[in-house]
Amino acid sequence: MTTTLSKLPEERQKKLFQHTSIILFLGGSVFAALVFIFAEFIIHAYAPGLWTLVEGEATREIAIKQLKVMSSCIAVAGPIGLGYAFMSTKGKNVLPAIFPTFSSLILIASCIFYTFCGQGNAPYYGGVLLSFGAAFGLFLQWVTQALVLKGAWHINVPYLQIDTLASYDVSKFFSLLLPATFSSGLEHIASFTDLYFASRVPGAVAGLSYANLLVTAPLGLLSSTILLPLLPTFSKLAKSASWTDLAEKLRSAILLCMVVLLPILSTVSTLAEPIIRVLFERLAFNSSATSLVASLFICYSIGTPFFIVRELLVAVFYSLGDGQRPFLVSISAIALNAILDWFLVCRYFLGGQGLALSTSATAALSVVILILLLQKKLAGVFHYAELIYPALLLSICCLVSSLTTSITHDLLVQMLTSICRKRLGRVAEAFSICLASATGIISFFVPVILVYFSGFKMPGLSGLLGWLTNKPETVP
Repeated sequence: MTTTLSKLPEERQKKLFQHTSIILFLGGSVFAALVFIFAEFIIHAYAPGLWTLVEGEATREIAIKQLKVMSSCIAVAGPIGLGYAFMSTKGKNVLPAIFPTFSSLILIASCIFYTFCGQGNAPYYGGVLLSFGAAFGLFLQWVTQALVLKGAWHINVPYLQIDTLASYDVSKFFSLLLPATFSSGLEHIASFTDLYFASRVPGAVAGLSYANLLVTAPLGLLSSTILLPLLPTFSKLAKSASWTDLAEKLRSAILLCMVVLLPILSTVSTLAEPIIRVLFERLAFNSSATSLVASLFICYSIGTPFFIVRELLVAVFYSLGDGQRPFLVSISAIALNAILDWFLVCRYFLGGQGLALSTSATAALSVVILILLLQKKLAGVFHYAELIYPALLLSICCLVSSLTTSITHDLLVQMLTSICRKRLGRVAEAFSICLASATGIISFFVPVILVYFSGFKMPGLSGLLGWLTNKPETVP
């Protein structure tokens, strides 16, 4: 929607938004009704292990009930996404980043309410309460967004006209939307495959959920602050056929994402166990659960840089009006992910770790294929020889950051006496984690600074060095 709107005049933008919103709402409502009716069949289709495992009965009943309650989210998810796209096109990126917190706050409130009022069949009651919280949070986003759109841009409740589907803008939009559904949703679609196999491994579903939550946190931050504002820019450059500027903007965006993501990833991966222990280890979440989630998180982390690069590459394809190639790559990646899941779980018995590794491997292969396809479409967008040196330097930075983080954390733990740790408990451990993480993130940039002051010139690294040393002419 963002790439389509950025190429249209204001009046056509409003009409396209209204028409597509009502189409997605009506289509989503029909789909939501089908999900509600066939909830048990859907759960059985991608989590058959819940019917075979002894301890799966309770989880199965909770999942079916949750799916029925949350099926209503499908109806409003499309209009909400389009609303955020419309705001982004207008340069209003703050509200789309803030609104999703409504759902988080409602979920937190549901957990607090359950803690104090949970009675009877506690797990079932808690699961249903969470699903109601998620549905209400999304509905609150929808209502708030509608009020903002009406107040700022005078967009009223959309209505469906007879000639809506025949509109050129609507047709153009859906020609991109349908393949984009698979391309942008590759990670989520692949998770269904993972759940199918994870349902056969005790504890794997919960472990994958926790690990995926930790992995998507920095990805969500990057998506909101870097990727979303770049979409209109890519579209405008593609519209004006400024291929050199588009290629340069893409390379700069990838470099910037790596500079932001990799130091966070290096420190968090090194401190995975203590971080998870402080955040989650209590009640049913014991030390064995901490070890499981930490190992899954590390397996997911391998593919994290590829996740964000893939999103940038797909965004460029959309700006070029090409949704077919990302669609075909996504379909192939989903099939490959299913094969790797079966191979690593059923043949090598790697359990949840195998599922996480297959997801990371699939993301990496998708990026390689998308780069090759984009290179054919925009010759010279990537100079492979120039990528070796920045990649090597960033790898060294990650290694230095991980070693510094590990050594600093070990020293801090040794410095804290047993009495101090006994009295302060998680506070002392959280202090050690924060200080070690800060040291690790700072040390990430030490090799870059040393290379810069040594006067050694690396091809393709001027953007990174210029950004770190605040040179205006090389800021991405």
